[in-house]
Amino acid sequence: MTPPLWLTLPLLVAAFLLAAALPQLLLRLAPRTLAADAVFREGSPRRWARFASSAVLLAAFWLPAAGLREEPRIWSFLLVSLAFFGLGLVDDERTLPRWFKVLAVIALSLLAFRLGIRVDALKVPFSPSVLTLDATWAAALTTLWLAVVTGAILLSRRLQGLGVGLVGVVALVFLVVSLLQRQAVAPGTPFLAAALAGAALGYLRYDFPPARLPLGSAGYYFLGFAVAAISVMGTLKNATFLTVAMPLLLFGVPLLNSTYAVILRGPGRDALSIGPRRELLHEILLREGLGPRRCVVLFCGLTAYLGLLAILMVLMITVSFLAKGVVLGALLLAGGVLFYIALRIASRPPAEEGVDRVELFDIPLDRTDMPGALERIRRFVEERSPRMVVTSDSSAIVRSRSDEELRRIMQSADLVTADGTGVVWAARVLGLPIWERVSGVDLMQRISELAAAHGYSIFLLGAQPGVAEAAAAKLAERYPGLRVAGLQHGYYTPEEEPEVVARIASLRPDILFVAFGIPKQEKWIRRYMEQLQVPVAIGVGGSFDVISGRIRRAPRWMQVAGLEWLYRTVKEPKRIPRLAALPRFVLMALAERWRRIRGKSL
Repeated sequence: MTPPLWLTLPLLVAAFLLAAALPQLLLRLAPRTLAADAVFREGSPRRWARFASSAVLLAAFWLPAAGLREEPRIWSFLLVSLAFFGLGLVDDERTLPRWFKVLAVIALSLLAFRLGIRVDALKVPFSPSVLTLDATWAAALTTLWLAVVTGAILLSRRLQGLGVGLVGVVALVFLVVSLLQRQAVAPGTPFLAAALAGAALGYLRYDFPPARLPLGSAGYYFLGFAVAAISVMGTLKNATFLTVAMPLLLFGVPLLNSTYAVILRGPGRDALSIGPRRELLHEILLREGLGPRRCVVLFCGLTAYLGLLAILMVLMITVSFLAKGVVLGALLLAGGVLFYIALRIASRPPAEEGVDRVELFDIPLDRTDMPGALERIRRFVEERSPRMVVTSDSSAIVRSRSDEELRRIMQSADLVTADGTGVVWAARVLGLPIWERVSGVDLMQRISELAAAHGYSIFLLGAQPGVAEAAAAKLAERYPGLRVAGLQHGYYTPEEEPEVVARIASLRPDILFVAFGIPKQEKWIRRYMEQLQVPVAIGVGGSFDVISGRIRRAPRWMQVAGLEWLYRTVKEPKRIPRLAALPRFVLMALAERWRRIRGKSL
């Protein structure tokens, strides 16, 4: 009889926490030979570190899992996992030939089947009856699945942290699934899943790039078999759709990653290539500019998303096959698009030498970061010719599609920075080498710092009466020695404009900040640029309000996460109409990317 959930759940939480805490405790007690530098030294310390890291992971799983003494299949599981661990130790020490490792994995997988870890019955589609597999089919299917999943996890060890993270996420999902369908899974499966999830996720911090104590091969052999065996024991035999769909969802990422070791097109090679130059998917992504840490996070995030789909399918277990298929297909498509976008954003491919500007929807963007932009502005001031700087966000680019004057102004500007996460996002999706956001408010403050250091004078034009004064006072307090040549609010009448322009020209500031908002500020600067003869004129939108303290800026974490636009909209509801440009901008970027992909394939 299955115990009630209220009694089982605390034990599962305890097993997970114990398994997660043990790597921390054991490694704190480890000798100094396990320090990070010892991992890379030659000789016995390196071998000892590889063994110790794997042993810590195995112990973290075994201690909570071995408490299930009443379930015979658990002991079979632990016995075979120990055999895989031993195989990994020998491979670490002797570097076994590939053919021997393949045969050994198949033999141990067959042993697991003989000891009771098997799928021997499946529900017949569209029927309440259950099909019992004969011994040959059950042995073949179970052994093949155990060997393939183990091999996929083993291949993932080429990127530290990837295999450990994937196993932790998959085991956690199996824990949730086994709780939702406790009557349909093998007894003890939830405890094994909890212990494996805890051990893997608890060790991940040591294996995460740059690895403090990389996991040895023995640990990966153990992890591969353990998660494969739990997937067999956790198979829902009362639903054919889930019997097939759930394992494929949960192991989709490691299987796809390892598939690139076999299926990879290249110059002068067949579609099916098993030569020595084969690459895993994550290795291709690393070569394309995706960092190791981001690669691990993205792959684990995709696995977590697929795991949520698996849980959703379990919750829809009574829904028709067709309905589940439609929902799954739609969510897989959406997940694939989101993963592709995240992949493009996180990647940083090498840029072409000598290319200082790129074009995004006919708008030039300078390949520069904040220090580079400041150096350009310093040169502009020293050269004394009137120059225009534009900080281009997604709304400005969308507006330029229908505003010919604004588009010409942006195209002729002397410096155009990417102001906005959306612009950086679109550039990365389209493969353009724009890596850093240079926002108007940040640039204005850094320019003021530059002006204070070099004795340049500034003029603040725009915003409501009193705001420019408050912003100038804040800047002068923050950057001692800053020279403020003059101030002027933006609520003067058209009749007063010639007088305002003449006053700015007579004061001869080095830098002019114009806060009229897009596109009014850009058009104003272009109209009076020659008359003013200011070396640097830049439109800064609502920066005066932010710097003066009239409007509070988003917390730092929201700025880093690219959510400052959301914070500003909540604080200033009048900005809501500007949000209409965001979905259009996203669709423009995706459509352009699709056009380029199709163009390459034709």
